[in-house]
Amino acid sequence: MTGPALADPGSGQDGSPAGLPSPLDSVADMRASAKWTIGALAAVGAALLGGAPLSAVGKIHGLGSASAAFGGLVIALAGIGWAIWHTTDALLPISTTLAAIGQPELAGLREQIQADPTAFFGAFGSSVEDLEQQCIFWQTAAAKAAVRLAAEPDEIRGRQLVQGIADAQANAANAGARLRWLLELAHAWRVRDQLRRARLQTFAGAVVAALGAVLFVAATTAPQ
Repeated sequence: MTGPALADPGSGQDGSPAGLPSPLDSVADMRASAKWTIGALAAVGAALLGGAPLSAVGKIHGLGSASAAFGGLVIALAGIGWAIWHTTDALLPISTTLAAIGQPELAGLREQIQADPTAFFGAFGSSVEDLEQQCIFWQTAAAKAAVRLAAEPDEIRGRQLVQGIADAQANAANAGARLRWLLELAHAWRVRDQLRRARLQTFAGAVVAALGAVLFVAATTAPQ
C-alpha cells in the first residue's frame, strides 16, 4: 500500500502556498524597473554629454576654466556610467538552486520559512530536505505499486493498487510543485537582492554625477 493522498488544502493548483502566483511574475516587474532606471540614466548622460558642453563653449575662458569644466563633466558622466553599470547587473541572468536558500543573502527568506514552515512545506515536513525526500519517496512508492499491479491477478487488490498509485502520484506531484515554487521564490529573492544593491549604487552614482555637474556649472559661470 502506498497510503492515501496527503491533505494539503493550503496549496494551489501550481503547488504554491495558498494558491499564490508564481514568484517569477515579480522578477519580470523588477527587471522592468531596472530597465526604466537605465533608460532614465542614459537620458541624463546624453543631456550632459550633448547639450551642456555645446551651450557652455562660449563661457569657458582660459585653461583653468576648461580643465575644471572638463573635470566636472567627466565626473558627472562617470557617476552616470557607474549607476548604469551596476543597475545592469540586475538584468543579468542568474542560476538558482535550492541550495541558495542556505546562503547568507537569503537569510530573510530563511527566517520567514522557519517562522511558519507549514506555509511553505505543507504536509511534507519542515525543511527543504524533508520536502525533497518526500518527493522521492512518493515517486518511488508509485513506481513500486505499478510493478506490483502488473503482476497482481486479484481484481480487488488490483483496484486498491490503482488507487494507491494515483494517491502516490498526487503526493509526488504536490511535493514537486512545492519544490518548484520554493526554487522560484529563492530566485526572485536573489533578483530582488540584486536590484536593491543596484539602487544603492545608483544613488551613489547620482551623488557623484551631481558633484560633477556642480563643478561643471561653477567652471562655466565663474567670473572672468
